[in-house]
Amino acid sequence: MTKITFVGCGNMAQAMISGLRASKQKFHIYVIEKNEELKNKIQKKLKVEIVDNLDHHQTNIVILSVKPKDVAEACKNLNVNGSIVISIAAGIGLDTIKKHLKGYQKLVRVMPNLNAFEGKSINTIYFDDLIESEDRKIIGSIFSSIGQNIIFDDELMIDQSTAISGSGPAYVFYLMQSFIEAATNIGLPLEDAKKLVYETFAGACATAKKNLDDLDKLIENVSSKGGTTEAAIKSFDESNIKEIFNQAVKNAFNRALEINQENKN
Repeated sequence: MTKITFVGCGNMAQAMISGLRASKQKFHIYVIEKNEELKNKIQKKLKVEIVDNLDHHQTNIVILSVKPKDVAEACKNLNVNGSIVISIAAGIGLDTIKKHLKGYQKLVRVMPNLNAFEGKSINTIYFDDLIESEDRKIIGSIFSSIGQNIIFDDELMIDQSTAISGSGPAYVFYLMQSFIEAATNIGLPLEDAKKLVYETFAGACATAKKNLDDLDKLIENVSSKGGTTEAAIKSFDESNIKEIFNQAVKNAFNRALEINQENKN
């Protein structure tokens, strides 16, 4: 049985653990967490084994799941002892992890997302050159149990994907929230507005996945000349919504690069 130790157990780690627990694969999961309140919460909620360090048990995989600003301190106290170290800390490059682990090189960088709670994460993965083929399969298997994987051979693409899929659920929730507010502003009851928005997003996503190459055609299919949809799309275009999205994603990507620079020392 694969033994996995999470170092830090915030929202993303909890999402992953929930997804791993719900999968058909069996894992022995340990957690190192310094926050006493959070430690008690996750022990009850997730039924994981809380440990103080890696010194007294053998683990195959160590998942660094602390906040980026806490990576250096977390690495300082780790005795990795041959384990594969996977970082899911946004923006922290493997060069920085290597420095904090005194040159240790069995490293992987992964960007999952919060949809792991539902087994619907999209995980982007970058392997250090020293990760062997069999270990890559094991890691792929771990993350495929919480969603789908995309393997990159360029680490920069992890930062790029962080700005899309890593942060992406929050963008979608923001849009949904705005959509719900707009619905109530024109008079719909809140609960009805929520159901309309949630089901519209879910259905549109399912439809789009079957028509990946032609989203413009889908927009056209909903729009009629002089109709309601055309009026809304025209308003989006006049407000330059696409450029706003473009700039927001650039800001997220640039911030990922800045985070790595800020945490090198």
